[in-house]
Amino acid sequence: HVPDSHRAALGIGAVTVVGPDGAPVGIGVAQVQPGGPAAAAGIAVGDIVTAVNGTDTPTTAQLSQVLAGLNPGQAVSVTVRNEQGASRQVQVTLGQLPGS
Repeated sequence: HVPDSHRAALGIGAVTVVGPDGAPVGIGVAQVQPGGPAAAAGIAVGDIVTAVNGTDTPTTAQLSQVLAGLNPGQAVSVTVRNEQGASRQVQVTLGQLPGS
């Protein structure tokens, strides 16, 4: 039995992306959970998440901090940039991080 974690999740595998100057610029989407919150919102592998719920997310640590303050089932705006550099906002209904 896996206990409910009650922690919000986007349903992505994430890596911190750094810019040419070495500073973090966002969260690279390395994988998308099939049928998960990000997939339902149209977030794809290669996209870069730059903000969640109005808060910048330059690193995976910052993303974890933002998600820790949100609830599974909550709808939030997520700012993503695609590989061509075009930015867009999508609504994501957060999932739940699996228990460990």
